[in-house]
Amino acid sequence: MEIALKREVREELGITDFIPESLTSYVFESDREKELVFVHKTVYDGEIHPSDELDGGRFWNIEEIKENLGKGIFTPNFEGELKRVSLIPSLSK
Repeated sequence: MEIALKREVREELGITDFIPESLTSYVFESDREKELVFVHKTVYDGEIHPSDELDGGRFWNIEEIKENLGKGIFTPNFEGELKRVSLIPSLSK
């Protein structure tokens, strides 16, 4: 899993020197799919070079995320992950 994680981060963001921290894993299921999800975080203070694979993107601060929860901007699994992994303590279960 760590090899795949580092490969995808390199391919999609151009980041090669980082240490991932495992947060959790879970099964996400919707009407359309079922997948095993592994959630990691890292701290990185270098340049990011998004690939053509990504369809846009931006950085959000915590307040912007909180203000836009439940408005259909984020995917259901993203909003669920925020609660599940305690990245925003006020949203945790």
